[in-house]
Amino acid sequence: MTTRHIRLMMIGAFGLGLALTQQACAGIGPDLVAGPAPSATSETVDESTAPADSPTTQVYASPPEGQAYDDDAGPADLAPDDGGKGRARNCANDGLQVTVTLQPDRGDRAARGLVAVTNTGKRACSVEGRVMIWLTNVAGEVVKVPATQVNEPGAGTAISLRPGRSAFQGIKWAPCDKGNESCPTGNGLGFSVNGSTGGPGAELSGFPRPESSGITMKSLRIGTLQPVTQGVVAW
Repeated sequence: MTTRHIRLMMIGAFGLGLALTQQACAGIGPDLVAGPAPSATSETVDESTAPADSPTTQVYASPPEGQAYDDDAGPADLAPDDGGKGRARNCANDGLQVTVTLQPDRGDRAARGLVAVTNTGKRACSVEGRVMIWLTNVAGEVVKVPATQVNEPGAGTAISLRPGRSAFQGIKWAPCDKGNESCPTGNGLGFSVNGSTGGPGAELSGFPRPESSGITMKSLRIGTLQPVTQGVVAW
């Protein structure tokens, strides 16, 4: 076999291999040829399917049904007829306890009492100006005493009292000789927040025993209600 015949045989074998390769590629088909990756499709997620541990916040404009506000929060203290203005109703005599504490003698021929007005009700109520105070006798009757309303220690303002809270005012009077027929004498003090007399009796602290009828008042001056005790008996 000549060299020429060997070369022809090699060329023929190469050509046969190339043809078989092309035929095999043609049998793959378009479905099996790699192409560009499909584009991602958008998906809408229902908010109700969000993870259970997603943080959420609830804000209540009013307390949930059956739940009351704490006393310090305010709304439960307001009267139902406040008109939505956040203003507590006016206090009534039967919802208050008034305690008058006799103050130490200053040697100026005047007697003084610290008046504490405490809300004993279940709702907040408002007091303003002053609580009227008067002298009473053993029968609970009003003893006539010349009385003057004074803006001491300053002008009175509206004070909202939550249950158990107190406002304070001072009273000052000139004692007189009990043996003098013109000296008004009694054994108790009455009070009223509406300006009228004939209200309930005040609790007394430091005064003479009621049976002695040892309270004498030639004249009486009534100060204004304040939210704290500072200055209310300093005049």
